[in-house]
Amino acid sequence: MTLEEIYYISQIVAVLAILVSLIFVGRQLQQSQKMERAAAQRDLLLRVAEWSRMVHQDNDGAFDKFVLGLREYEQPDALTQMHVDKFLSEFVFVAESALNMRKDGFFSDGTWVGIEGAAIALLRTPGGTQWWKYAQHFIGTEIVKHLNTRLPQVDPATPHFLNFSLSYLKRLKELDDQVAKTTPDKPNA
Repeated sequence: MTLEEIYYISQIVAVLAILVSLIFVGRQLQQSQKMERAAAQRDLLLRVAEWSRMVHQDNDGAFDKFVLGLREYEQPDALTQMHVDKFLSEFVFVAESALNMRKDGFFSDGTWVGIEGAAIALLRTPGGTQWWKYAQHFIGTEIVKHLNTRLPQVDPATPHFLNFSLSYLKRLKELDDQVAKTTPDKPNA
């Protein structure tokens, strides 16, 4: 075998080695991207779970103020409005993150449908609708545009967030009953 033949064989081996290493690196990148996607999705789902814990943790009547504010946002006291502001804006920010992650390929369609559906259901409550009139002016433009496109597409007969759980409606009734018990009857004229 001549030196020239050895040179050509070594070049072929080098090219094959480079191709194999590129394939290996490509597979590692794919695996890394899948792991990154899973981690990003897991982190966002943890934010949703934390939001749910925050809402249901009834510190100082926060849950009651939230469900009352979902029924009516503009008329209640400022503290009730502040609870609605906090809880709804936090969830819309979660939905905004999910929308951007989905556009970047880091979020599955199935999980996105759940987060988008919850955001829409929150905004379709009477108080959520009132809140959205104000809030959409300080929320990111991409999520505002997306939600403003999606909200009119929802069948009006579709339940909103207060209808998701019987406990929300029961709690509203309990709160109404408490108010009725503490409000003196007006004498008939």
